[in-house]
Amino acid sequence: MSAHVPPHRWADAWAGKVDDAERAEMERHVAECARCRRIRTRITRASDSFATIRTQTPPELSWDSVRARVHWSVSSERRASRSKLPRPRPVVGWAIAGVVAAAGAVAVVLPPAAGPGSAVATPTPARESSPTRTTPPPVAPTALAGLVNRVTGDVLVGGIRPDDLFTRRLVAGDVIVTGDGRVDVQFGESSGFALGPRSRLVLRTFDSNAIELVVDGVIDVEVAPRASAQRFSVIAGERVVEVRGTQFRVRHDATATEIACRHGLVAVRDPGGQLELGANRHLKLAPHRPISSASVATLSSEELASLVAATPMTVPLWDPETLAHSSAPLEIATAGRREVRVDGVELGAAPLRVRVMPGRHTVEAADSAGRFRRAGWVDVTAPTATPAQRPARLEVPAEPPPTRGIAERRRQLRAGLDHARLAACTRALAKQGLTGAYVQLEITVDAAGNKNALNIVDTDLGQSAAECVRDALNDVTFGAGAAATWRERIDL
Repeated sequence: MSAHVPPHRWADAWAGKVDDAERAEMERHVAECARCRRIRTRITRASDSFATIRTQTPPELSWDSVRARVHWSVSSERRASRSKLPRPRPVVGWAIAGVVAAAGAVAVVLPPAAGPGSAVATPTPARESSPTRTTPPPVAPTALAGLVNRVTGDVLVGGIRPDDLFTRRLVAGDVIVTGDGRVDVQFGESSGFALGPRSRLVLRTFDSNAIELVVDGVIDVEVAPRASAQRFSVIAGERVVEVRGTQFRVRHDATATEIACRHGLVAVRDPGGQLELGANRHLKLAPHRPISSASVATLSSEELASLVAATPMTVPLWDPETLAHSSAPLEIATAGRREVRVDGVELGAAPLRVRVMPGRHTVEAADSAGRFRRAGWVDVTAPTATPAQRPARLEVPAEPPPTRGIAERRRQLRAGLDHARLAACTRALAKQGLTGAYVQLEITVDAAGNKNALNIVDTDLGQSAAECVRDALNDVTFGAGAAATWRERIDL
């Protein structure tokens, strides 16, 4: 970037409207340009102020107090201006009229005449008291709460495996420990963290003013832009990683501390100094080595893809109280580790549990070639007050092993279909104008031609129609040949 960065682009970068490539180029330019560095500092400080003002409540005004202040200010200025005016010289023609007017005024205002030598007291107007300005007491920080959105493997909270993990509110003082899995926790709008396998996390401070997470292991964090008075930090041993708004990863154990930043900016400090880490950068720190000795490197494409895949899961319209009572967990069980999607959203490797809204959800699982295939659908109901309520569960069948002779067995199935009988199964739907139904089967045929399994794994038919179709397909005969297991979709 040869030219200077336009000032408005720094405001866009602070608001998260600049892509990672342009942000990286801007950071490289500002490292060499003092003028752009000063402009970035001013704009960032002003943007933080706007975020602070947006969170403040409007002041309460007493209109009686305002009216009294305006009246007192105008009256004071008027009296001061009159006292500065020079007195006019007495004129003979007007002197008599002035004496007469003064005498009339004395007759009305003055008290009864006092005796000789007595002093005459003139009344002074009462002075309006100016309202006193009171300083509002400092507002106590609001406690935050986190909710679990996704879990794989075992997770302990406070040393126990809770049954109410998806309705439990995680607060300051909680200790989270993972086994061979991970847990995703959301604590704000577009803000959350994911604790990696065999890791331990302590929520040391968890309120609207400060969040302090003490980690031993791996944690991925995504934080929405914070106001200037709000602090977010991850404590890894003697190092502290502080951020305003970014996505980053901290890996800490007895051998080293590693920090990787996907976008935004993080500040890493220890007793020996401080170092800023920009987008697409990472560093590795050995124990008890000063931070000044660390070297910053660029993330590789594989490392960047790993950060993208580890982005903590968050849900829109964040409201912990509402979500705890209007959403429910869905458990997806698989034989072995298989990538799954729910309603078209990739969730990672199953088995896992994920937070969803009540209703019907479609689950897909990846095969050995990486292609996602529909595994079925499941109905999820809203949570009830029953503590022993089990989450909705879908078991994804194991992928059939590759066998020879699938093409021949498939040809035999197609040749033996009784289309008239299949049409009779869907005649009631056809009369209602409902067409385009399908049935997906999983079939196993042995070498003698016996059907060892014929199961419907997915369909959009009702139960009675689906059973009718299954009975018609079960009457198809196979001859001797190679054993085969495969999935077949029949469009009706």
